[in-house]
Amino acid sequence: MTVYVYRNGQIVEKSCQTKHEANSFPTPMISRMEPFESPITGREITSWRERDRDMKASDSVDPRDFAKDHVYSRGRAVQAAETPAPSIWKGDDDG
Repeated sequence: MTVYVYRNGQIVEKSCQTKHEANSFPTPMISRMEPFESPITGREITSWRERDRDMKASDSVDPRDFAKDHVYSRGRAVQAAETPAPSIWKGDDDG
């Protein structure tokens, strides 16, 4: 079946140009997540949403999700060695 389109003020036969445009449409990125057993609930996790839900339900964090310089990825020893910021509230130094 011949398809006609309105182009540049004229009705013309549809050309191969639209096929090329369709091929330039971005393809979705497919996640290659391997299913694994949840360390919290023991259920099988098969998608990133399930993983996020499972971690949120148990109030967990995965240090691999943070940048290298993030506070969670520096380790407890480094965090303990850092001095806390001085308090701005009066009476906090009284003990």
